[in-house]
Amino acid sequence: MSKYGLYTRNQVEATQHINIIEMPSVTQAEAYFAGVKNLSLTQFQELFIVKEINQSNKTLLYGNK
Repeated sequence: MSKYGLYTRNQVEATQHINIIEMPSVTQAEAYFAGVKNLSLTQFQELFIVKEINQSNKTLLYGNK
């Protein structure tokens, strides 16, 4: 499974994720987050972006190579 992050569409806040979830696909992650926010998928996609989180960046934060 891959990790997906929830981001706002606002460019200022797009550098920080709001929440992270492990799901098999981005569409399933979008559906999960839309349910959490109590929004239809269309409303959700107007306000938020779901992106796959690169696993290699996590290891760099901890100093692992």
